[in-house]
Amino acid sequence: MSSPAFPDLIIPGITSGVKYCIFRVNRTFDGVFDSPADVSSYPCGTGATTKKTRTFASTVTWRLTASLGCDESANILPSSQVTAKGSTILREDGFAHFIGKFKIVKKEPNKPDVTYFQGTLELISRSGSHQKLGEACDQEDHIEGWIIGKGSRPVATYSLRAVIVAKGKLAEGTNVFPDASVNRMTGTLIQSP
Repeated sequence: MSSPAFPDLIIPGITSGVKYCIFRVNRTFDGVFDSPADVSSYPCGTGATTKKTRTFASTVTWRLTASLGCDESANILPSSQVTAKGSTILREDGFAHFIGKFKIVKKEPNKPDVTYFQGTLELISRSGSHQKLGEACDQEDHIEGWIIGKGSRPVATYSLRAVIVAKGKLAEGTNVFPDASVNRMTGTLIQSP
């Protein structure tokens, strides 16, 4: 049941026995994370210490570009733009969480924008999931997350589910994700019959 503090989100599911098809997604991106530059903080207890914390509205704008190696989505998802609007919780040590609603839109000069996918984007800053491969659990300048959404015309029979890994920060002000050579969106497109 939803509460004002934690509203429910709906994500697309799958049904047992349906003959779905899946296609691998492996894309690069670059772009920015934007938020107000000066937000009041409040104390939050985290174990034995208290850390100053901020909560604020924020946006993500990424250019989704090259298909890499094993990508199978080039004929389904063109180079496009990911935009998301949501909220960020940021601790003074840089640990942060963003959650927002996203759209993936193809933009062409002198033509209307075409929305390909809509759904939820979540990002966590200063979190390293590959600790056995050398990442720290609080890896600096590192973001991980996921994107889950439903397709719109012309890809209404698809859903997108992918993980995000990027070099960057979720911090106050404008923060860039400039290095498309390391920023990845990798996962699957699921096609319903």
